[in-house]
Amino acid sequence: MTAAMDRTPRLTQSAYKRLASELILYSQKKFTGKLEIEDARGRQWSLYLSLGFWVWASGGSHPVRRWRRQLFRCNHKAYSAKLGIREADEFECWDYHALTLLAQRGILAEAQTISIIHGVVMEVLFDIAQAIANTAQSPEFFIQPRLGMRPSNTSTGILRRKWTLALEEVLDLSAIVWQQWKQYGMTLYWPNLAPIIAQPTQLQQSTSAQTYQKLVALIDGKRSLRDLAILTKQNLLGIARSLSPYIRKRLLSLVEVPDLPNPYLGVIKQTTGRSSSRRNIPQSGGLIACIDDSSQVCQTLEQLLVPAGYRFFAVRDAVQALPTLLQHKPDLIFLDLVMPIVNGYEICSQIRRISRFKDTPVIILTSQDGIIDRVRAKMVGTTDFMTKPIEPQKVLESIRKYHSQDVRE
Repeated sequence: MTAAMDRTPRLTQSAYKRLASELILYSQKKFTGKLEIEDARGRQWSLYLSLGFWVWASGGSHPVRRWRRQLFRCNHKAYSAKLGIREADEFECWDYHALTLLAQRGILAEAQTISIIHGVVMEVLFDIAQAIANTAQSPEFFIQPRLGMRPSNTSTGILRRKWTLALEEVLDLSAIVWQQWKQYGMTLYWPNLAPIIAQPTQLQQSTSAQTYQKLVALIDGKRSLRDLAILTKQNLLGIARSLSPYIRKRLLSLVEVPDLPNPYLGVIKQTTGRSSSRRNIPQSGGLIACIDDSSQVCQTLEQLLVPAGYRFFAVRDAVQALPTLLQHKPDLIFLDLVMPIVNGYEICSQIRRISRFKDTPVIILTSQDGIIDRVRAKMVGTTDFMTKPIEPQKVLESIRKYHSQDVRE
């Protein structure tokens, strides 16, 4: 058994090299299955190998954006294709399952299929490298092998040698991309962050009129750096080279953006096969409610919480909030502050008047982060205050904190 499988800590400066060495060992042993990788902060990724070759990779904060980017880059027809996935289908990775269907139906050519696999694996490896580089205080990572795991149980794509990639070649290329990213001074900036114009007047003064107009047209705080790279037909390093001078001068800022809704969510059954002894997530499932008129917010939370082992339901009609809560009796409630007809303050006051929910954690979700809003929220009995856009790590940490407290009490 290797040191990584013994859960031995790694030092930051050599962590990625050691991870690469571990992966090469699995390749040399012609490993077939899934390697689950977890860092000290509980972030997880999965790498799929077939006879030591890359097949697929998953994990990270933007799986849907990543999938859409790769489709858009390779084939516009595939990007908008209707797959008609069946409820009976079972799979581990919804994106790989969709990829095999697109390839089997002739919508994706063989070269495009391989290019998408390469793009996905490269993004995941980059994220792992950056996570390791940015965990100076707790730099350890762990590998858990799972034999025979396939990203899609209903497809034969994993068995096709022509759909696989040489492991060492991809590792070497990933290391080169990461080193260049650091050279541009972007080590602390995740490519899943979205740029916004922080100082428009100074930016306009420091650029030509044509460049300024291009920046204004592209940068809206809704597209990540990776999204912009695809949109402008550049690679990630090209975007870093173009925007890093403005970021370093603080003319541009980088902000969190949520992932996009999963187009296949609720259509097919997913078998995750994932376990983690370190994350302390109750797999029996606490019940989490979200009261928010935004379908995107509700879908984002559902995509985050259900795979993490929680049960979830959403209430988009504020008027129906109390009857629905009384029917399902959730263990924790996320509550939007600004909604039509009834706002979050009023709903929280009503929730606290019901003895069943007197101690139920209520976490406000809002883009209004002023001191008055926080004070008013506290006065009506909220437990905590979380600003939008939703940050997955903060959501999970809040649930662990308040739901576990509620259980102990």
